[in-house]
Amino acid sequence: MSEEILKLYGKVRDDLKFLTASDVRTRIIITLNGGLKSLRDLKDETNLSSATILHGMNQLDEKNFILKQSGGYSLSQTGKIVAIHLISLIKASTSLGELEKIFLRHEIEAIPEYLLETIGSLKNSVVVESTPTDVMKPHTVYAELLSKAKEINYISSVLLPQKIEMFEDLLESSSLQLMVTPEILDKWIEIKGRENLKKATEEKDFKIWKIDDARMSFTVTDKFIALGLFSTDGIYDLHKYLIDEDVEAIDWGNRLFEHYLKKAEEVKL
Repeated sequence: MSEEILKLYGKVRDDLKFLTASDVRTRIIITLNGGLKSLRDLKDETNLSSATILHGMNQLDEKNFILKQSGGYSLSQTGKIVAIHLISLIKASTSLGELEKIFLRHEIEAIPEYLLETIGSLKNSVVVESTPTDVMKPHTVYAELLSKAKEINYISSVLLPQKIEMFEDLLESSSLQLMVTPEILDKWIEIKGRENLKKATEEKDFKIWKIDDARMSFTVTDKFIALGLFSTDGIYDLHKYLIDEDVEAIDWGNRLFEHYLKKAEEVKL
């Protein structure tokens, strides 16, 4: 796989340099991604001079990335594809600074590769960490956000007792899909009782799913996502939660939940 990618890189190396080595070309592509722009529009939005813009436009025109039209300039079809990938790279790079706090020395294998490729969707996420004076801070922030949610989807391969009580209370006003491993399901049944859980699935908007493995604790709701991971030593990290309330992040979270839902089996108690 790496040999194949390296061969591909050899073919596009110069194109990558062309796209990323020039602040001017990058600014023009991003601005034109918003639609047809006049030279004045480009000057106002990029804060570049007319001469600088025109020089950059000529370079982009040679690559067939732009179209000259009556009234201004726009991206060609090829240019639009380039813009999408360039913006995705920018978002991913922006998000890495914050994500490093939770991804570094943590297992990320639970997140499928195609969703790691769109990790820029989490560009506005924050990592909430325990402090010496507030060890429960991640849990407190999570509980406050969860109390406002109406649609809750939860995946976990760890048992967090405090969440059992939170979810039980929220069933009065929210829908819940619970996806857990067999071991966690057995423990949940032991704590709450099979009949009580069965009654809840029959009377409330509540479904339970069983998944073979999911090395994380993940929540996606209509209001936010929250992600907790295992450390590389195999122990679940209770002291860090990635939180994101952006619509784009929630969409990313729904895709992660759907990824596991396809592998899950609904539990009938």
